[in-house]
Amino acid sequence: MKRIVLAVAMISLIALGGQVAGEMCTIDAVPAATLLLPYFEVDIDDPNGVNTLFSINNASAAPTVAHVVLWTDWSIPTIDFDIYLTGYDVQTVSLYDVFNGTLPITADAIRDPADTISPHGGAYSDNPAWDTHPIWGNDIPGCNVPFPYPNPAVTGSALDRLRNGHTGNSVAAIGGGCMGASHGDGLARGYITVDNSNECSLVLDPAVPGYFVANGTGLASNVNQLWGDFFYVDTANNFAQGENLVHIEAENGFDDTVGTGYTFYGRYTLDGRDNREPLGSLWGSRYLNGGAFDGGTNLIVWRDSTDDTIAPVVCGTTPRWFPLNETQVVAFDEQEDAVEICFLRGGGIISPPDDPTDPVCFPYETGRYQFGEGDLAVPYTFGWTFLNLNTTVTTGVVTPWTQLGLAQSYVMTTHSALGLFSVGYNAIELASACTDSAADSQHIAGCAVFRRG
Repeated sequence: MKRIVLAVAMISLIALGGQVAGEMCTIDAVPAATLLLPYFEVDIDDPNGVNTLFSINNASAAPTVAHVVLWTDWSIPTIDFDIYLTGYDVQTVSLYDVFNGTLPITADAIRDPADTISPHGGAYSDNPAWDTHPIWGNDIPGCNVPFPYPNPAVTGSALDRLRNGHTGNSVAAIGGGCMGASHGDGLARGYITVDNSNECSLVLDPAVPGYFVANGTGLASNVNQLWGDFFYVDTANNFAQGENLVHIEAENGFDDTVGTGYTFYGRYTLDGRDNREPLGSLWGSRYLNGGAFDGGTNLIVWRDSTDDTIAPVVCGTTPRWFPLNETQVVAFDEQEDAVEICFLRGGGIISPPDDPTDPVCFPYETGRYQFGEGDLAVPYTFGWTFLNLNTTVTTGVVTPWTQLGLAQSYVMTTHSALGLFSVGYNAIELASACTDSAADSQHIAGCAVFRRG
C-alpha cells in the first residue's frame, strides 16, 4: 500500500511538472525561482563552533542549475558558485565548509557520464530522459568551466576575500578595503541568494547585463522549481533552530502590482526585469523574555537598503546608507499595553538618521538582534512587537518605491531556554512591499501607544 501511495504521489507531482502555484506578493512556502537565506553565522575557525547549514531542493523532474551568491551584512557579494540538481535532487551545504574553501561537488550529465558525481538513484530519478533538458539536451551552457569543482575550490585571494569580507577585516585583493561590519567576535555574517538558472555562470552582481532579462530569458530563469530550508547550529550552547528558506516566486511580466518596478532585485535591475515578488514591509512577532526563556528572544532581520551600490569601503568607514532607520516599532504586553521603542521625537525615518541620537535598532542589511536589550528594551516580559521597517534612504538611485518610502524586509524569531531548548520561526507578514504607499497601514493607530522617554 505504501508503494501504491508513493507512486500516486509521484505521478501527481510529475503531472504538475513540480510546480505548485503560490500567490504573487505573498511569501508562500512553495517552489520558487529565488531562495533567500536571510542571515547566517559561522565560526570559520572552529568545526564545532556556530555554523549554518542549508539545503536546495529541486521540485521538478527536470534538472536545473542553482546559482548561489554570498552577501555580507552590508550587501556586498563576496563569492558565487553553481549547484547542478538532477530531477527531485537535494543538495546540503555547510557554510563552515564553504568558508574553508570546500564547495559542493555536482555535475551535469556531460561532465558526469558515469553518473558518480550527481547520481540519479532510485526509481523516480533514473529515467535518462529526465536528465535531458528540452533546450540544453545534456549539455548545460557554461558548465564546462565550473563543473566539477576541484576542492578546495576557493583558495588564495578568493578565500581571503570570502573570510575577511564577512568578518569585517581588510581584504587585500581589493586594496585593503572592507566589505562588511566587524562585530568583534570573529564570526562570519551575511545572507545568501539562490537563483534558478538557465546556464552556469560566474556572476556576482545581479545588475550585470544578461543576468536578468524579462520573462526569465537571461542567465537567470523564472521557473519556480527550487525549495529549501536552513539550520543554525550552536553546539557549545546546545541550540539549534531551523526554518524554510524564503521562497521568492517569479512570474513573467511581473514588476509588482502598482507599476513601481519594486521587485526583489529591484534596486539592481531598476525596471523589474527580474520578475520576482518583493518581500514584506510590516511584521508582527512574539517575544518571550522571562521564566524558563532565560535566553530570551532574538530577531533575525534582513533589510533592503534600496541603495544599489555594492562597492567596498575604506576600513573604519561605513556604506553611505548606513545605518538603516525604521518607521515604527511598538511592543505590546499580554494585556495590550503598548510602548513605542526605537524612537526619538523628531528623529524621523530617514536613513541615515538626520539626528545622530535617534535610536537605530536594525542598522544592517542583515543581523541578529536581542529583543529586550539596549534600544530594544521593553518594560514587559511577554508579548508581541509590531515592526514597520519601511524607511527613506537618501542615497542611491531615486526610484518610484524610494520616493514612496518603501523598503522590503524579512523577519525571523528565535527563542531559547535553559541552555537546552530553542525554536525558530518566521514572523508574520502584515503587509507586502507590493503596496502602493508606505503610508498604507503605516502606523499602529487607534490605541494608547506611549513613546518611551
